[in-house]
Amino acid sequence: MRTLWPTTELGLEFDHVPYAVGDPELRSPEFLALNPFGMVPTIVDDGFTLSESLAINLYLIKKHADAAHELYIDGLGEEARIIHRTLWVQGTIEPWVQRDGRILELPEPISEPVRASLARRLDQLQQALSRSRWLLGDRFTLADLNVASVLSPSPARALDLANRPGVRGWLDACYARPAATLARQRHIE
Repeated sequence: MRTLWPTTELGLEFDHVPYAVGDPELRSPEFLALNPFGMVPTIVDDGFTLSESLAINLYLIKKHADAAHELYIDGLGEEARIIHRTLWVQGTIEPWVQRDGRILELPEPISEPVRASLARRLDQLQQALSRSRWLLGDRFTLADLNVASVLSPSPARALDLANRPGVRGWLDACYARPAATLARQRHIE
């Protein structure tokens, strides 16, 4: 979903080849020539190959969005804030969201600090969203898309958002976007 959403936002034409994690095709010589780590997603754009969904999103927006597009990175400062939010969510929330089912299986001395750390990060997100509707101000940007894609609806169900109405409302608004809905309908559901 992470790379399908921005391609849909940008109205890009592309061929989507769905692979499940662990698909034997990901270890084929052809795929490993594109991505030696054998991971999805991987894109090939005019001969340029890139993997890692959040890096792909930054690349696609920078290459394909024009200044009139709301996801457009408007100058070095905004680009730095988008990269900051992307690295923040990937480094502080994603590891725990991706393992949300396994956190409960961790021994109590480990799982409690993990839960506390995740709660702090969600509180930081709630605080940021208390100042504006979107992460960087008055418009939806790649920062919102990247952070929301980490907190996609499936993993977000396991998060405690009861006391974080700003996060819940923001996530709902992100995933109600026509491109997010269309990407899910076309490629996920």
